[in-house]
Amino acid sequence: MADNVYRGSCLCGGISFQVHGSPEKVFMCYCQDCVKNSGAPYQVCAKFQNAQLHVETSLNATEGNFVITKTTSGAEKHKRFCTRCGCTLWTIPMTHSGEAVILRAALLDQGLEKLRPEAEFFASSKPSWVKSLDNVKAFDTMPGR
Repeated sequence: MADNVYRGSCLCGGISFQVHGSPEKVFMCYCQDCVKNSGAPYQVCAKFQNAQLHVETSLNATEGNFVITKTTSGAEKHKRFCTRCGCTLWTIPMTHSGEAVILRAALLDQGLEKLRPEAEFFASSKPSWVKSLDNVKAFDTMPGR
């Protein structure tokens, strides 16, 4: 369904965005970066191409960037966030040369309802009390690593 348009925003609404088309992949991530960033046992993420993302900002909010250099892949991850409310918006993994964005599904309007995870990444780090969804493939780390 290439004509999907998902709309989303940060916590304060200072940065809003649209994503056109379907994600390449939707997954639950248990890596320590996602756990610490979300304050939860996992984060639901959707991978899109950078060209699918269209960002709007208000006068009082700008997009900040925090670079994580210690990663499983060895390649940097650029975390984009709202400088007004501090909400992490998406990650740009440099393993994809900056062409992919990993969006937080919860920031999209009805994103957690519309985008069902199809995989679990870093499932070996999943807390014992968290149960897997039916028909979801689990990977101990990032697939391909």
